Amino acid sequence: MAKPDAGPNQAAIALMATMYAICSSTLSIVNKWALLYLPFPGLVTACQFLTTAFVVWFLGKLGKIDVESLRRDKLMQMAPINVVFYLAIFTNGQVLKYATVETFIAFRSLTPLLVCLLDTIVRGEPPPSRRTLGCLTAIALGAASYAREDAHFTVRGYAWGCVYLVIIVTEMVYAKHVTATINLSTWSLVLYQNFIALILWPFASLVSGEFQSLRLLLAPGDDAGAAGAPPVTSATFVPLAISCVLAIGISFAAWGTRSAISATQFTVLGVACKLATVAINVLAWSHHASYAAQVSIIVCILSSVAYQQSAKADKSSKALPTTK
Repeated sequence: MAKPDAGPNQAAIALMATMYAICSSTLSIVNKWALLYLPFPGLVTACQFLTTAFVVWFLGKLGKIDVESLRRDKLMQMAPINVVFYLAIFTNGQVLKYATVETFIAFRSLTPLLVCLLDTIVRGEPPPSRRTLGCLTAIALGAASYAREDAHFTVRGYAWGCVYLVIIVTEMVYAKHVTATINLSTWSLVLYQNFIALILWPFASLVSGEFQSLRLLLAPGDDAGAAGAPPVTSATFVPLAISCVLAIGISFAAWGTRSAISATQFTVLGVACKLATVAINVLAWSHHASYAAQVSIIVCILSSVAYQQSAKADKSSKALPTTK
């Protein structure tokens, strides 16, 4: 049986991208739902890492999927990118804990702006054209307008958003390099990614103070109330279980899609998915930003997509041969 990442055809790429889009557009909302019942981002994501790693390992043992055994040399190769991956997931959870889903999307939409700046300043690529620069300006103005209209503004939420933005840009640029240089199947990448992230969780919980809050939650008597979380009931595990299922889907789909398309196309797909997230978030419940703020979010998202198209056109025009 051929490996799923060995020259996928267009139908396979479309299916993988669709799977990623469904998981990506709903996971943030389900994670926010889980955090309302269990306000510990590290614990929620750790459950997702554990579930995904176990399912992939178990299916590999049964011979249902192509998974390589964990090896020390591969763990060392994957460790740097997975540290960045874990930090992106961890800061994502912190943003959702202290702010709305739309706030997370606003920061996520700024990624093309920073990637462009890095390409120009660090990698020495030509500066963007006026058309592309206009799209970048629209992204920045949309984000600024959202911040002004955000009725749920908190300093802590926006501080975590800034940290998340720096980390996710690093992860986007570095991950494409990893998939091209490390010879692992898609499911093997998923296993390594989640296994390493699970190992990092206790250390991150100690640093962030979440471990102490969890200890108070599990303590008997009045100490449990000091954790600042609602009582754990059967309803607590419903959104947590759904988030774990979506995490399995997005882990596979993200690596598979990232391996099959360019970094730019993957960025466009990720940003475009947020349009669906905004719509679902408004229809699902009241935990969303004001309608005025959502207009700004849509401006950010559409400007991000327009930027990617403009940047692609700029690159194509520069690649055309010149006649003398």
